[in-house]
Amino acid sequence: MSIPCNRKHTYAAAMTGALLLTLTACGTGSTAQDTAGTSAAAASSGSPAAIAKDAELVTAVPAEIRNRGTLIIGTNAPYPPLEFFAEDNKTLVGFDIDTGNALAEILGLKADWQNTSFDNIIPGLEAGRYDIGIAGFGIEKERLEVVSFVSNYLSGGGFLVKKGSGVKANDFKDTVCGLRVAVQSGTTQVERLEKAEKYCTGAGKKPVQIIRIPDQNQVVLTLSSGRADVVSADKPAVEWAAKQSEGALCVTGTYRTPHSLAGIAVPKRNSALNDVLQKAMTKLIADGRYKKIAEKWGVVDGAIDKSEIFTEPGQVQDGDEIFPQPIKEGCA
Repeated sequence: MSIPCNRKHTYAAAMTGALLLTLTACGTGSTAQDTAGTSAAAASSGSPAAIAKDAELVTAVPAEIRNRGTLIIGTNAPYPPLEFFAEDNKTLVGFDIDTGNALAEILGLKADWQNTSFDNIIPGLEAGRYDIGIAGFGIEKERLEVVSFVSNYLSGGGFLVKKGSGVKANDFKDTVCGLRVAVQSGTTQVERLEKAEKYCTGAGKKPVQIIRIPDQNQVVLTLSSGRADVVSADKPAVEWAAKQSEGALCVTGTYRTPHSLAGIAVPKRNSALNDVLQKAMTKLIADGRYKKIAEKWGVVDGAIDKSEIFTEPGQVQDGDEIFPQPIKEGCA
C-alpha cells in the first residue's frame, strides 16, 4: 500500500550566509538505514526544565517498554522546525523532539530517537523496530489502516518562493500551472501536485513540472539555486525556511485541509499506548509546557488545545479539498 505523508509531509544564485549555515547545520538528511538513536538528554540547549513523571501513567505503559526504560521513537530529520540536527550535526532538535522528550519524561522513560528515511517509519512500527513514530505525520485515511494516531499539532501547507520572483502560488490549480515545483518525495503534496498536473493539462494550461527530492533541505536548496520556481511543503517547514533565509525566500501562500491534524503514529499491535500518550499530551498541554515548546520553535499557530486518538479511517473526513489563504502581499 502506498501511504502518503503530510509533512512531514533550490538555490538562489547568491545564497545568504544565514541560510547556508542553517542548512549545513541540519546535516545531510535521512538515509535508508537507521542511524544511531539520540536520547532525551540530547535536546537542544534552552529546553524547558524537566517535567515530573506521572505515576499513574507510568504504570499504564506496556510492560515491555516500562521494563526497558526507553521509548524508541522513529523520526526523519532534517525537517525543520519539527526535527533537524543541531550545529554538532548529531543532536536532534526541534518541536517534535522537545515534545517527544517531554512525553517520555511524563511516562518515566528516556526517549531513544532513531533517525531513518520517512518511508521506513511506518513499516518500522509494524516490524517492532520503534514503539512510536513522530515525524510530522498527517493523520490520513490510508495510514489509519495500519497505524493509529494521537494528535499533537495542526499543520496545513504552504508555498515557498524567492522574494521578488513574481511567483504567486497558494493552491494546487491555476497558480501552479507551468511552474517547476520542488517537493519532498512521498508526501501528500506530491499527490496534490500530480492532480494539479492533470488539471492544468486538461484546462489547456502548461503542466506542472514536479521535482521530487528525498531530502527537505535539498528541496529548499533547489529553489534557492534557481532550479525550481516554488517549494510545496507543510506550513511549519516553509515558514521556517523563509525565516532562516533572512529575506531571500518568503511564503507566498498557505492553506488548510479538512484533516490538517498531525499526530504521533502508534502501531496497532501496541494500542495500549494510544490512551497513555493521549493522557500524557493532555497533561503537557494543561501545564503549559506544550505551549512553551510551540513558542520556542515558532509553531504557535499550529498548537492544539486538545489531543485526540484516531484509530479508524472513518474518523478522517473524505476529500482532498484545500482552503487557501490569500496571496501574501510583498512576497512575490
